[in-house]
Amino acid sequence: MKKTIQLFMIFGFLFCSSAFAQTDLNGTWQGKLAIDQNTKMTIQFIFTRRADGSYGVVLNSPDSGGIKNVAATSVKYAAGKLTVEVANLSGTYVGTVAKGTMTGEWRQQGSTLPLVLTPYKKPEAAALKPLLGRWEGKFAPPGSGELTIVFRFETAKDGNIAGFLDVPEQGAKGIPIGDVVLEGSRISLKIPSLGFDYTGKLIRDGMDGSFKQSGAEFELDLSKGKYQPPPLNVPVETMNTLLGKWAGKLDIPGDVLHNIILRFEKTKDGRLFAYWDCPERGSVGGRVADVVLKLDQFSCRIPATGGKFAGKLVKDTISGTYETAGKQYQLNLVKGAKYEPQVAQLDIPAEVMNQLLGRWTCKLGGLSIIFRFEQNPDGKNAIFIDIPEQNVKGLRILKASMKDGNLWMKMSGSEYTGKISGDKIDGSLKLLEQGGNSIPLPLTKG
Repeated sequence: MKKTIQLFMIFGFLFCSSAFAQTDLNGTWQGKLAIDQNTKMTIQFIFTRRADGSYGVVLNSPDSGGIKNVAATSVKYAAGKLTVEVANLSGTYVGTVAKGTMTGEWRQQGSTLPLVLTPYKKPEAAALKPLLGRWEGKFAPPGSGELTIVFRFETAKDGNIAGFLDVPEQGAKGIPIGDVVLEGSRISLKIPSLGFDYTGKLIRDGMDGSFKQSGAEFELDLSKGKYQPPPLNVPVETMNTLLGKWAGKLDIPGDVLHNIILRFEKTKDGRLFAYWDCPERGSVGGRVADVVLKLDQFSCRIPATGGKFAGKLVKDTISGTYETAGKQYQLNLVKGAKYEPQVAQLDIPAEVMNQLLGRWTCKLGGLSIIFRFEQNPDGKNAIFIDIPEQNVKGLRILKASMKDGNLWMKMSGSEYTGKISGDKIDGSLKLLEQGGNSIPLPLTKG
């Protein structure tokens, strides 16, 4: 049952249709597809009337965060009856159009779900003006430290209001917010790439509400105002001891070698902040909290990873252990040590690399996964991963080769294996940190 729901969550978003009158369906229609009692998804049908009077349709879902413009293969509309077939989704919408409402059902893989759509009107920017600015709240995930949640609403170049999510402790910034609705004092919004649904109520300069994610619901109240990260509260002597960069290597069995940089920086007004960087994971600027240095014993918490680091300080070295997900790894950090980027080991034949050069993409739920195969003027090859919805850009592939005719790539925390066939790679991603579970990840060039 869970797999069926996940399929609808990935594919169900892609429905979209529109009609402003029985004799002219041109435009966008929107409705909610009820996957189960607790899950509803926004669906759009977008119709374009051709010169011969027939219609073309593309399907979108604002909730998907990246799934859009899926073309229907057949559209039939006569005497108020509508049928839209979408071969790519193995699905069909059948309904009637009357009195400004499209009433019907979506049929897919033996299941039938009711779907009612009405002409979609984009919210006027003026209606969302009370949201402009920054809204900050605190959230403590189970088994982890407290995180700061920041909603930012800004006026875009086109005059519309755009929303973004920041989580400073995790170095996350600018994750798009979608499907924002403000009716009176009631607000609802979605963050498709995170499966995050928020509902709340505006109260003076606050926003009181809760969000749902992965089937669980959590309270989240926010206050309006610019986010000011709290500095580390440590004695001046401790500040002077820690100031600067501390670097070391974290060796996780079965994974790539990770460079860790712990940075302590002082602002002009004398406040101290600390950051945790791991280039192999594309992580830069993760906040460090709860820093303690008592005699020669050092400890800190890294909210971005849910991890902790503790060790003994001897001169310019902290020798200790990094703990995350119930496991401990040795980690020694040396003050002033230079970070040396790892040299990628790419053992791919030249003719195969020439075939791979360019962008290869895949949609995974609400995420856009992009592999970039590049070659610099000196002929050196490089492979990168981008995930725009999560602000991941330039995550390097450190190992790659051809194994038994398949492309094999290794990056921090995962491995990818796929068979190249023209402009497609039929592959899967193995998650090393989740028991070796694999998820399908087919890539298409372009």
